[in-house]
Amino acid sequence: MPIVIGRPTDPRQDPDAATDGRLSVVVLAPRGRDAAVAVDLLGKVGIPSIVVRDIGGLASLIGDCIGVALVTEEALAAGTGDRRLIEALSGQPSWSDVPFIVLANGTVHHRPARAGMAIDALQNAVLLSRPLHAEELVRSVRSALKARARQYEARDRMQELQMREAQLYESEAKFHAIADSVDQIIWSTQPDGYHDYYNSRWYEFTGMPQGSTDGERWADLFHPDDLSRTWERWRHSLESGQPYEIEYRLKHHSGEYRWVLGRAQPVRDAEGRIIRWYGSCTDINRIKLEEEQRRLMLGEMNHRVKNSMAMVHAIVSQTLRQAESLDDARTSIQSRVGMMAQAHDRLVKATWTETSITEVIEAALTPHRMKDGRIILEGPDLPIGSKQALALTMALHELATNAAKYGALSNDGGHVRVQWCETPCGNEREFHLNWTEADGPPVAPPSRKGFGSRMIEQALAGYFNGSAELIYKQDGLVFELRAPSEGLSQQDNGFV
Repeated sequence: MPIVIGRPTDPRQDPDAATDGRLSVVVLAPRGRDAAVAVDLLGKVGIPSIVVRDIGGLASLIGDCIGVALVTEEALAAGTGDRRLIEALSGQPSWSDVPFIVLANGTVHHRPARAGMAIDALQNAVLLSRPLHAEELVRSVRSALKARARQYEARDRMQELQMREAQLYESEAKFHAIADSVDQIIWSTQPDGYHDYYNSRWYEFTGMPQGSTDGERWADLFHPDDLSRTWERWRHSLESGQPYEIEYRLKHHSGEYRWVLGRAQPVRDAEGRIIRWYGSCTDINRIKLEEEQRRLMLGEMNHRVKNSMAMVHAIVSQTLRQAESLDDARTSIQSRVGMMAQAHDRLVKATWTETSITEVIEAALTPHRMKDGRIILEGPDLPIGSKQALALTMALHELATNAAKYGALSNDGGHVRVQWCETPCGNEREFHLNWTEADGPPVAPPSRKGFGSRMIEQALAGYFNGSAELIYKQDGLVFELRAPSEGLSQQDNGFV
């Protein structure tokens, strides 16, 4: 049975009506039996139809899921609801263009202007002159329905593409959000290695404008010493498909080069062909600096241990060679090695860099300052390097021990004055240190120089890159050290 609509049902409220009407024919033939004949004819070939009574009813269905409109010329000429129909046709979505079949009056040779304008306003219309053969009407309707079906197919395809585009946009938005939230630099290339994406961390790190490093222009940011081997490794990965990994220096926006770890993995399709490379750069500059510091520290420690062992060996061998008895040797060795250990403790607290010369001198002489005023210290608080501090500690210990045994500290009235200062010397400055003994027993030069004397004059001079001299005055021993001021902290001298 045909559906007769005075006020059409809203297909959005009746899904079945929308489905049935999707490729149905809307018939507007208000006079005679045209509507009944058309409905009956179409029903026999399985084409559903909907009958409306006026143009307003037709206009209300244009926006719904209908197939073809079959309209008589006189219905259009009546003019009632023309404006609604024009508005409905203009409001169709981009994919929709409802086809019209207009049953024209074959006996009319001069169509009224109003009727012609109404037909033209339909935009997508064909005319069939009456009387017409049934087969002609059916073929025309089927042809229009086929064209309409293709419009629906285009709509479905467009909606699918729009959905996929929305999904792709959402996926890209998630990727960018994730890529820009990590601390690492993320990048990707085409199969041939052409760089076409960097996350925001790349531009923040390098300070380069967006897009300015696409292609191969990223290579301009590599340290010149690292560029050749980096290119070689990257080309090898592109040719072999093997993962890419290398450490290199990359120019930071501050202008300095920072170490990064570059990695990349290929993405392959179902046939195993590489379709993209995805990579990252991790800032490892602090790790590299710490590794270098550890390497230097281990090398320095090895050097210091060797020097210390050499000094211990010299102390033991020289002391044993010159001691009058094993007890004397044992006492001297314990004293000297103990003082050396105390000096090491102070240097460890100062992280083996620089310490205070005042602290070094006071610590070296504290065990010998039994009474106030016996040892007088005068001089500015200058920085002194670790090697120089160790050598000076050992030298002062030897001088103080000798003074306690044979010199100014061996009686009750003697005293020692230690003075140090810096003085101008041409365009540079010179360091002076003097050890002066007074009011002790008469002094005479020794018949032979022992370990202490050689260590004071030779080793100490070598550490400070200067000169050292013991002067045996009759009224007291004097020791003089002269060196350029930079000799207080230079680090290249070894134990002589």
